[in-house]
Amino acid sequence: MQENYDRGYQLIKAELFRHLKVSQDAYKDSYLIRRIKARMRKLGITSYEEYYRLIKRNRQELDELLLTVAINVTEFFRDPIVWKTFQKKVLPELVDFKKKHYQRSIKIWSAACSTGQEPYSIAMSLYEVLGDNLSGFRVSILATDIDREALAVAMRGEYPKDTVEQQVPRHMIPKYFIPVGERYKVSPKLKRLIKFQYFNLLGSKYPTGFDIIFIRNVLIYMKKEAQEEIFHKLYHSLEDHGYLILGKTETILGKSAKLFKLYDLVARIYKKNLGVK
Repeated sequence: MQENYDRGYQLIKAELFRHLKVSQDAYKDSYLIRRIKARMRKLGITSYEEYYRLIKRNRQELDELLLTVAINVTEFFRDPIVWKTFQKKVLPELVDFKKKHYQRSIKIWSAACSTGQEPYSIAMSLYEVLGDNLSGFRVSILATDIDREALAVAMRGEYPKDTVEQQVPRHMIPKYFIPVGERYKVSPKLKRLIKFQYFNLLGSKYPTGFDIIFIRNVLIYMKKEAQEEIFHKLYHSLEDHGYLILGKTETILGKSAKLFKLYDLVARIYKKNLGVK
């Protein structure tokens, strides 16, 4: 019998999605099986049904599994070409558009923000491009995730010294971080731009009015149908001039492809297609 049709696996999957409150068809079975097996190996369990019995009686292990499935590995300025394009092309274009239309606000969404490195990278980029007073713009960054534990880390804004020193350009560290023992704390001026919030990409009404949406390295774990539903919602979340920024291995396929026009292939940046009826 194929693994993804194993009765124990199906029971685990049903329990998992009952608590995530999303459709069982949202995530790819290959991804779920890898995550579940990782927990089983750690506990020395070889049977899906044995592991199912464990998560039914042990809420703490169920929470661990939920985090294992929801976790999204992240880092500051992940994939440098994306950030270079964001700073050198996207932001200057957006600023020109805003000035031309006498608009003074910039609204950005970091969807699936995990432990916060992406929204803090966005905030640093804005200061680098716009200057200390952000060129007079009212800037707001919404940072959301389904993992409440990851959001708690993001809101604290404290990271190991070696992580920051390896990932953040050296000249930016003293401008945006405060050393605290063996860690760095994000400066208040970054934090004031960001609102962290729980959000389920697969089951919620989407916020709207964004100039830019980052949704990177999360869609690859989802089935095509779930991806298409998300792209349609993102389309309506973006302003007409808006930019959509994906992960470097992600692309827009199927019916959703007509919703967005390719802006930069290497950086995986798209623009809203206003020709869609």
